Amino acid sequence: MDRIGAAIGGIVPLLLFAGGLFFLIRLRGFYLLHPLRTLRLALGKGDRRAALSALAVALGGTLGVGNITGVAAALSLGGAGALFWTWVSALLSMGLHFAETALALDTADPPGLPRYLGGRITKTVFPFALFGLSLTLGGGLQSAAVSEAAKIAFGVPAVLSGLLLAIPVVFATAGGFSRIRAVSSRVIPFVTLLYAFLCLGVIVRFRSRLPGVLGSVFRDAFSLRAAAGGGIGAVIRRASVGFRRGLLSNEGGCGTASVAHAASGTGDPAKQGAAGVIEVAVDTLFLCTLTGLAILSSGASGDGVAPVLSAFRSVFGRGADLLLPAAVYLFAFATAVSYCFYGETAVEALGGNGRIFPFVSAVFLFCGAFLSRGLLFFLSDLFLGILAVLNLASLIKKADRISHLSAELTVDFGKKPITPRGARPIRTPLSSRATDRPPPKDGRSRRRTRARSRQE
Repeated sequence: MDRIGAAIGGIVPLLLFAGGLFFLIRLRGFYLLHPLRTLRLALGKGDRRAALSALAVALGGTLGVGNITGVAAALSLGGAGALFWTWVSALLSMGLHFAETALALDTADPPGLPRYLGGRITKTVFPFALFGLSLTLGGGLQSAAVSEAAKIAFGVPAVLSGLLLAIPVVFATAGGFSRIRAVSSRVIPFVTLLYAFLCLGVIVRFRSRLPGVLGSVFRDAFSLRAAAGGGIGAVIRRASVGFRRGLLSNEGGCGTASVAHAASGTGDPAKQGAAGVIEVAVDTLFLCTLTGLAILSSGASGDGVAPVLSAFRSVFGRGADLLLPAAVYLFAFATAVSYCFYGETAVEALGGNGRIFPFVSAVFLFCGAFLSRGLLFFLSDLFLGILAVLNLASLIKKADRISHLSAELTVDFGKKPITPRGARPIRTPLSSRATDRPPPKDGRSRRRTRARSRQE
C-alpha cells in the first residue's frame, strides 16, 4: 500500500500540474489577470439562483474537513513550504475547474454524468471511482474528523458521533437534488463565515508573527533542507504533498464538481465556468490559507484536528471546544450531503438504483469513526487519481471547444473580451450576442453594396 501511495503521490500531482498549466496557457489566464471581472461574471445578471445553488452543492463537496485536517496533514508532512505548493495547485486548478464546469454544462443531459466523459472505459471506471470517492472522502473521512474533534473537545465516544452525523445526512438527502441544493445553500455560507472568523481571530492575535510565517512559507517551499529526503527530493516532497492535499480539498480536474454544475439547469456554460473558478478560490486560496496561517502563527503542531483546536484554544479558550467541533460537524455534514448526490449519480450511471446510496453512505459515515485515517486518505487519493486521469484526458480532447466557450466571457460590461485572442464564440443559442449579430459579408458583397450606393 505504501508503494502504491508513493506512486499516486508522484504521478497524479505531475498530471495535474501539466493539465493545469496547459489550460492556464490555453485560456490565457483570464481568471488571474481579471479576477474582479471573473467574480462579476460568476455572480452574473438576472436570475442566477439555480447556478448559485449548484455552486453551493459543488462547494459543499469541496469545502470540508480537507480544509482542516488536509492542511494540517500537509504542514505536518511537508512543513510550511507545503502551503505554498497548495497555492500553486489552486491557481492551476482554477483553469481545470473552469474547463470541466463549462464543458459539463455545455454537454449537460441530466440526470447523469456529463456527456463529455465519453468512451466505454471512462463511462464504467469513472462512475465506479466516483462511487468509491463518495464513500471514502464523502463519508469515512468526514466522520473521522467529526469523531476526532468531538472526542478531543468533549470526550464523546466514536459510536455516538458517527450516529449523529449519519442519521441527519440520510434525512437531508431523501428529497433528491432539490433538497440537497436547498440544504447546501443554507449551511455553506454560515459555516464558511464561522470558520473564517475563528481563523482570523488567531491570525490577528499573533499578527506580529505573520511576516516570519509568510517568509518561512516561501523560503521552505524551495529549501533543499528537510528532515527526510534532503536536497531536491525535499522540494519534490513538499510540492507533492501540497498538490495532493490541495487536490483533496478543491478536487480541481477530477470532474466531481461538474456533476453538480451539469444538474443546475442553467444555460450559460461560460458564466458557470467562472463560478467554478470562484469555487476553487474560496476553498483553497481562502479557507486553506486561513487554516495554514492559523496553525503556523500559533505555533501548533501535529496532525488531524488537534493542531487547529490548539490554535483556536490559544485565542478563544475553552470556547474553542464548542466552536471548532460545530464548524467541523457542519463542514462534514455539507460534504456528506453533496457526495450523496455524486454517489447517487454514479450508481445510476452503473445501472443501479441511486436512491439506495444515502443508506450505504450512512454505513460508511458510521464506520468512518473507527477506520484508520491513513487508510481513508490512501483510498481517497487513489480514487481521486483515477478520476483525474480520466477527466484530464477527456478535457484535453475537448480543449478547442473549451477555448471557444471561454471566448463568450466578453462584453457584458462594455469591455473587450478577456479570453483567448482569436477565439470566436460558437454560434449557438448559448451565446445571444453571436446569434443576434448579422452574418458577415464577403468582399464581393461589400463591393456590390458600395456600387449600388454610388448609383443611387
